[in-house]
Amino acid sequence: MIPEIVHLHHLIDQYDAFLIDQFGVLLDGSQAYPGATEALGLIAKHKKPVIILSNSAKRSKNNCDRLVSLGFERRHFTTVVTSGEIAYQSIAREIGASIDMSARVMLLAREGDPSPIADLGLIETKNAAEADILLIASRDLSWSRNDYFAVFKEFRRDGGRCICLNPDLKMLTPQGLRFSAGAIAQIFEGLGGTIEWYGKPHSIIYKRALELMPEVRAERVLCIGDSIHHDILGGATTGLSTALVRSGVHADMSDKELWATCSELGATPDYVLERFSTDI
Repeated sequence: MIPEIVHLHHLIDQYDAFLIDQFGVLLDGSQAYPGATEALGLIAKHKKPVIILSNSAKRSKNNCDRLVSLGFERRHFTTVVTSGEIAYQSIAREIGASIDMSARVMLLAREGDPSPIADLGLIETKNAAEADILLIASRDLSWSRNDYFAVFKEFRRDGGRCICLNPDLKMLTPQGLRFSAGAIAQIFEGLGGTIEWYGKPHSIIYKRALELMPEVRAERVLCIGDSIHHDILGGATTGLSTALVRSGVHADMSDKELWATCSELGATPDYVLERFSTDI
């Protein structure tokens, strides 16, 4: 069964460091959740290091700056480790080796957001049929599943590399939950394509975060997130303790539905928080 709800104070006393999800725990998609800035400050007051983990296709600095602009104090967290940052560094290392310097890249992202490939020196194209690499960074809300299906059909003619910088299946928007970049990547897999994944629940993002606090033993680290598919599964697979926040993508799920999802994935949180807040 799903564990009973506990309070954040209870968890701060039990762990030495925290990996905290960004969207669904700290942010609702556009602003900070009530009490989230105070909760992060409470952990900092206990001198417990915090690293924010995010399946954001944007780089770490962009996410750090955004959190500060929304009211979080920069001194309260070490950094934001993003799937976009890890992918960017990986791609940069490959340029001139496994990636030709003249490679053509098609970026699937929100309109006007070139950040996932900025400064890499690669050639951007809007034509899927001529692209060597397809980067799935984020969803354009004006596009339907059929729009993405059409792109993938064109791209598969030459069989280039497809890289997903954000495995999230759903995203929070002012209009409610919408399918996200991870669901777009699944369309390509359904056509027989192969995806290179960066971000939760895949282990590299957790390993990178743990490398930033080598003085803390893994069994003393707690992952706090709102997604069973990403935060809870990823933390559990990496051998870390997990806490599920009942805000975010599963806010409307009953405990019975949550338990069914946990059973299906083989990942059950060690704790449940009603929300990431200092309120009793």
